[in-house]
Amino acid sequence: MLPEIYVNDVGANGTDALNDTWAFQKAIDSMAALGGGIVRVRTGNYYIDADTTIRMKNNVTLYMYDTTRKLIVRPTASTRYHAILVEFVDNVSIFGGRIVGDRDIHTGTTGEWGMGIAIYGSTNVKVNRTYISNCWGDGVVVGGRKNGGVTVVSRDVILKRVTSTNNRRQALTIGGVNGLEVDSCVLTYTNGTAPQDGIDIEPDSDTAQYVYIKNCEIAHNVGNGVEMNAKTTTTAKVRNIFVTNNYMHNNAYSNYILHVQHSTINNNRFSANRVRNQIYAKDTANCVFVPNTIN
Repeated sequence: MLPEIYVNDVGANGTDALNDTWAFQKAIDSMAALGGGIVRVRTGNYYIDADTTIRMKNNVTLYMYDTTRKLIVRPTASTRYHAILVEFVDNVSIFGGRIVGDRDIHTGTTGEWGMGIAIYGSTNVKVNRTYISNCWGDGVVVGGRKNGGVTVVSRDVILKRVTSTNNRRQALTIGGVNGLEVDSCVLTYTNGTAPQDGIDIEPDSDTAQYVYIKNCEIAHNVGNGVEMNAKTTTTAKVRNIFVTNNYMHNNAYSNYILHVQHSTINNNRFSANRVRNQIYAKDTANCVFVPNTIN
């Protein structure tokens, strides 16, 4: 049986407006020191310093049950922050909870990288039933990061029944990854700073591959429902992406696809996308974009 601890038992309150970041970190660190365990959270509002961030550790589960457990980002002027950071770790799970970003109370005017959950260079990560909103940048980002001068991509990541809504830049950004499942997620109402997509697969220099997007609602984003772009000015590659059985509506383009290989977009429903309901694709190879339902 795995060891476990409540953040409340190490000092997190949940009934005041004090900074609880340190208590979450203390609980996570204590479980990691035992080789892994479960950090549980009681109902309440927990105020998080996203500049310091909650850093997940190997073999730890952060179990927040449901949206009555809120992580509320304290106001910051920072151009980049993470409410929860999953970086260079393995076997991490985040379950439940609601992350509320600071977009309405942000004290700066620049930058676009305030993230709810950021997963970089990590393996076997699961996020399930977490609700993320109002971030200065992206609700969720999954990608690679340099470690000792070498880029480490994320591997074997699952996002299931995650809601990401009303964030400024993206509901979900995907960079360097090898194995990502996005299943039954709600990715909506992105607005504030470009690209403003539901999902943007756009690695800076790495490869995004074996990404499975299925059973999601991707809607009401100022930008595109799904965008894929391996910019030719970089060494980035986007390939083996499978987009199936999603409902994409009230975006700009349903799908905007550039420089992509060996990918499939089929058996989706597209409705009321403002610029183009059908898929826009250019410079693709060995891709299948039928059948889909358009109405």
